[in-house]
Amino acid sequence: MRIDQEADGELAGAITRIPVDSYEIDREAVIAMLERERRSFTASLIALSMMALAVAMLPDAILMAPLLGLRFASFLFTRAAAARLEQHVRARLPYKISRRVLFCSMSLTGVTLALLLWPQPTGASLVAVALLQVVVVVVVTLISVTLAALPASRDGMLISFWATACALVLFHPASADPAMVAVVTMAVAGIRIYSSSTGQHIRSSARTLVENRRLSEDLADALAHAEFLSWRDPLTGLFNRRMLFEETRMENSAHSRHLLTIDLDRFKTINDTFGHGVGDRVLIATADAIREWCAALGGAGSHIAYRLGGEEFLVIARGLDDAEIAEAAEDLRALIAGLQDRFTEQPGIRISASIGFSAWLFGEVLDDALIRADIACYEAKKTGRNRVRRAA
Repeated sequence: MRIDQEADGELAGAITRIPVDSYEIDREAVIAMLERERRSFTASLIALSMMALAVAMLPDAILMAPLLGLRFASFLFTRAAAARLEQHVRARLPYKISRRVLFCSMSLTGVTLALLLWPQPTGASLVAVALLQVVVVVVVTLISVTLAALPASRDGMLISFWATACALVLFHPASADPAMVAVVTMAVAGIRIYSSSTGQHIRSSARTLVENRRLSEDLADALAHAEFLSWRDPLTGLFNRRMLFEETRMENSAHSRHLLTIDLDRFKTINDTFGHGVGDRVLIATADAIREWCAALGGAGSHIAYRLGGEEFLVIARGLDDAEIAEAAEDLRALIAGLQDRFTEQPGIRISASIGFSAWLFGEVLDDALIRADIACYEAKKTGRNRVRRAA
């Protein structure tokens, strides 16, 4: 149990240490914020309607109408700025200018909301005044929470709202009351603190989303790599023995078929003399040469190469007659023999291959044809190496 707990702890620690791009976190946070802003459209219209109702109930409704119109224009400006920002963010385009435009629109929003708190004359409907003030405070709070992922725009709106409201309190001749400045300041500070915690939650959710996406991508890569290794040789990238028997189990080609067994000559000497690192490079170069040879034969996908293990390779060639495959096998032998010219840093290295080939008859199991090709390859080695032999 203790071991399991320690393992879980290590796994959790590894997950928390996943490196993530701060840009991706910002991007996801902004997208989440803009989606919330888009979904709040109906609530914004209701708030504007309630403001219009309250203004209509005031005795100086005609004087307040331009302020309401300014608020409506600010609302449209903000919606357009938010839509443009979302378009740029989703398309992964630079959005620095779009953020500045949104900052300006939100600063204007703060001003227009504060102007709706314009002091009303004595005798104004208490219900209308209270309705207008409550709606303004609620709208400021909702906008601050919605913009929590963009603190600059949020703070721009709050500061402009605070400054305009304080100016109305201090410089309006009918309502100069310094104590109200403290009330407005505390209200704005409270809204700022509340929205800040929401912003942290949004960023935390965005980080979790980015980390989960990164984990999913890493897992997909690991699965793809595992799938690759299950069918391919990790050093050369050629198909492995498992793939050979899986493919040939379902072999139904209507073309003539030949097996070519390719065995590098004195490969152990290369390893012993120049080291296994050079030996690996020789294997990789040989695999590349075989791939190049298969492509040159034409018939895309008709000729498939495998690494059977060590220095042994196999090619299944289709659509060639005995004369053509004999000539092609000789070309492959020469191609492999020429690889030693690439190893200029290993003077004296000798690279060559013995090749045996055999027809793979229809109705014949792979093993029988493979045995004949192996025998032919052994004959090529026995009679001097670096040559091609056809199975009897």
